[in-house]
Amino acid sequence: MVVDKIGGVGPGYGPKKSEPQVRNEAPVKSGDKVTISEEAARAASVARIQKLAHTEETSRSQRLDEIREKLARGDYNEIGDEIAKSIADRIADSFLG
Repeated sequence: MVVDKIGGVGPGYGPKKSEPQVRNEAPVKSGDKVTISEEAARAASVARIQKLAHTEETSRSQRLDEIREKLARGDYNEIGDEIAKSIADRIADSFLG
């Protein structure tokens, strides 16, 4: 008895040879430049300053609120000896003339 060899599933299902894909990419030009007008630079500067002022104002307001709360509770005791002496001198001067 002679048994013929079975050839496999088919040619489309076997391992494929992969070929590297070549991409057609445009070369990057390094000569691109951006220019900003003086008016735009001034507007950016004004916006930056306004943002900074708002941030400082907010942080100052928060700090004042914290101090007011401490004063209301009686916890605020950050007056140094020099400041206390200066305040006492001003009060004495206002009474003595």
